[in-house]
This record gives sequence, structure tokens and C-alpha cells, in this order.
Amino acid sequence: MKINKYILIITALALLFAQKSLGQQDVQFSQYMYNPIEINPAYAGTKEGFIMTGMVRMQWVGVEDAPKTQTFSIHSPIDKNMGLGFTATNDKTGPLNQTMFYWDYSYQIDIGFDSRLSFGLNAGFHIMNLDLLSIDTYNQNDPEQYNLNNRFLPNMGVGLYFYTYNYYVGLSAPRLLEQNFSPTSTGQSLLVRHYFFMGGYVFDLDEVVKVKPSIVFKYTPNTPISFDFSMNLYHERWGVGFSYRQEDAVVGLFQLFLNQQLSVGYSYDYTLSDLRHDSSGSHEFMLRYDFSKRTDRCRPVKYF
Repeated sequence: MKINKYILIITALALLFAQKSLGQQDVQFSQYMYNPIEINPAYAGTKEGFIMTGMVRMQWVGVEDAPKTQTFSIHSPIDKNMGLGFTATNDKTGPLNQTMFYWDYSYQIDIGFDSRLSFGLNAGFHIMNLDLLSIDTYNQNDPEQYNLNNRFLPNMGVGLYFYTYNYYVGLSAPRLLEQNFSPTSTGQSLLVRHYFFMGGYVFDLDEVVKVKPSIVFKYTPNTPISFDFSMNLYHERWGVGFSYRQEDAVVGLFQLFLNQQLSVGYSYDYTLSDLRHDSSGSHEFMLRYDFSKRTDRCRPVKYF
């Protein structure tokens, strides 16, 4: 049996027959540190201007029907204390395809010592499609039992984000509502809550070289806490680094600043699980445009 069959069957069982599927259901990106609005709505509008970010992820290259994800986000301050954002994401894994649209709102307050606290809300929806008839191990005589077409799942989330000139911390739950998306009448497959804590600090090595460690802790009820740790080195025109995703992957990171507004990024994941025997790894590409005008190219807040 090909490795893709194992992935499809495991996905099907998790979706259809588990009382609660408690794995990592939210899409994940290795370059999350460049686009925190994906996991925390309070990040919206905390930059100096209008930001657009696009990312494409191809996971476990070489494994047929492995996850492929695309996302596009925009956010901007709308006055001194408020920000708005929008994110559209498409994710396909084997027979399961989900498309997500979310709108973000934040309100920031000054709390002294050149620091701000942002409160965030988001609201949106998932559209779920599941075609288990594409797997030849399933009975083709009862398509309604195993198909899920355009299931509409509204949701909402909250976040806090504290930031200063050179460091930040955040706490968020971007999907508060648990949603049943099983195509069967008896199934109880759920989208469950995910909680995130993130933090980072930018150190000045000299006038043009910065070092930024950052971390994200992820928690889902009834499962162990996991974490992603990254370390990046920035020059005025480029950034390089690595990250470690607990028991999953070691990641190489690269970012190129083409000018003060436009940057591109690339990451490569070396898989630590048994899938490394069948996959050449995961690739991720990022394109980001920052419409704010800066005179100091190396100001630390550029890096978060």
C-alpha cells in the first residue's frame, strides 16, 4: 500500500469515527514569526502601515496527497488606537479541503514605558469539503454517507498582544467555537479550540545586525503542550535562521529585504518523524509588502 493511502485512511478515521479529533487542526506555517495575525487577531494594525503577506506551503514533498496550503492576509491601523485585518486560507490534505475567511479587529492602548497593549477579536468561517469516495477502500454505493459538501462552520476568536520597541508577548485563542463537521449522522468529529502563547525579543549586536529568538507554545485540551522555537539573525538586507518544531521538524529560514517595503522568505523543513523516509521535506514561500514609510531600515519592530 502506498504511503498516501495510509495518510488518507488515517485522515478518514480521524474525521469520521473519533469522538474528538484532538490533533493540530489549524494550518501551520514555519514562517509564522513573519505573519503573527494567522494565530493572534490582536496583531492586526500594530505595524506602522498597511501590510500584505502571501504564503504558500508544500508539506512532505514526495508524499502523494500531502498537505498543500495557501494564505493571504492584510492588516492596517485605521487610527492611532485601532486596527483591522483580513485573512483568507485554503488547505487541502488528501480528501479533505477547507477554505477559511476571517476578519480581525484590534484596539490598542498605551501603558507607559513606550509599550502598548492590543486587544483583538476575529470572526469568520470555514467551508469544509470531504470526498472519501476518492479512496478506493471505501464503499462506493453510499456516497452521502462519506461525502461532505460545502459544510459552513462559523467561528470567532480573541487575542492579547503586548509589544514594545524590541520585544513582544501574545496570548490567543483564534477559534473559540468547537464545530462538528462529520458527514455521518453519528459522527462527532470536531474542530477544537487551540490556544497559543508567543513571545520574541530583538537584540542589537551592532548598528545593523540583530538577533531575534522567538517561541510559540500551542495547547489543545487533552493533549500535551507543544512548542516552536526559532532563532534568526538579521542584517539590513537579509535574515537567516532556524527553528525547531517539537518532535516534528527542524527548519531552515531565509528572508531577503529587496527594499524598505518588499521582502521575500523561504523555509525548508527537515521532517523528524517516520515520514522522512518517504518525503524530501517541506517547502514554504513568503512574499510581504509593507506600505509604511521608514527612514531607519533596521528598526527592531520591522522584525515582528
